[in-house]
Amino acid sequence: MVHRKLMCVVLATCFGLATTLGSAQTSIRNDNDKVIALSQKGLDDDIVIAKIKAAGWNFQLGDDDLVALKKAGVSSKVVAAMLDASVISTAQVAVDGKNLEMHTLGQAKVGGRIGHTLTYGIKSVKEKAFLNEPKAAVTAGASPEITISLPRGETIDNYILVRMDQKDDRRELEVGSVGGIVGAKTGIRAEAIQKTTVQATGSNTFTLALDAPLKPGAYMVYVVGSADKVKDIYGQGYDFSVL
Repeated sequence: MVHRKLMCVVLATCFGLATTLGSAQTSIRNDNDKVIALSQKGLDDDIVIAKIKAAGWNFQLGDDDLVALKKAGVSSKVVAAMLDASVISTAQVAVDGKNLEMHTLGQAKVGGRIGHTLTYGIKSVKEKAFLNEPKAAVTAGASPEITISLPRGETIDNYILVRMDQKDDRRELEVGSVGGIVGAKTGIRAEAIQKTTVQATGSNTFTLALDAPLKPGAYMVYVVGSADKVKDIYGQGYDFSVL
């Protein structure tokens, strides 16, 4: 278990964020027992493997899980098929068992120009990216269960939970500011980043455990380093709303 409060401060500096972190706790579906049951019924390995390929099951395949499968009589050939079926090419993020879609923060609006002018540059001009619609397609309670499954080679350190500013027709996220007393800043402001603890639950599968319940509003599991302003991409992530 790795606490993320200190880690996010480092990420904020390295990736142009701002400072702190957050998210939820979750249980992940484990279909290992289904494979064990088929194997113990004496079915041929090829039949069990065909079932694995067709069923879309989720497996837990950490070291202890592999040992348990061997002790239960599952063949090496079937275990290899389970490992192959668990390889994913893109991140999979779910809240309370509901899959979230990846969205791109593709439009940025600038706010605070009038205040910047009237205060002779003391007040900063904020750069905000946004998603259309006042809330996400997926909703959750104050203590949602969040799971993240990553492709091989990706790190969970690049996934953080941020709170977005909810408007009548959109959700906004501050991604930078220009001017003001502290000068130009790039990245998500510290107040938007929620505090979480990462828990590894399997082979490159994790949960984000909340340090505190979430307030009602709009949230996004944000991918650090996903912004590419040259391509008009102001970040990517997986959004949901808390009622």
